[in-house]
Amino acid sequence: MATKQDNRTETRAAIRTRYVGPTNTRGTRIIASAKWFSDQQPRRITYHWDYALDVSENHAAAAQAWLDRFNNYGATIEGPGLNYDGDYHWSWCTA
Repeated sequence: MATKQDNRTETRAAIRTRYVGPTNTRGTRIIASAKWFSDQQPRRITYHWDYALDVSENHAAAAQAWLDRFNNYGATIEGPGLNYDGDYHWSWCTA
């Protein structure tokens, strides 16, 4: 995602969240992942569906859980996420 501030462009990677339906052995979940460099494997986590939240809130919570694990700068999700072809894409900011 690119934003323009003070005549400069700031580019960030996005966190992708994808819904995965239940199976016979696993419940409903969200996979949150991001790939920082082209030669790197994506960093990913599995977030178990919280039935107290709606769809967008579950995706946002999964993206925030990804940030909490892989980002050490106190970043928070900027919402709403961009929904493209069933996957959500999230940006974040640091305090």
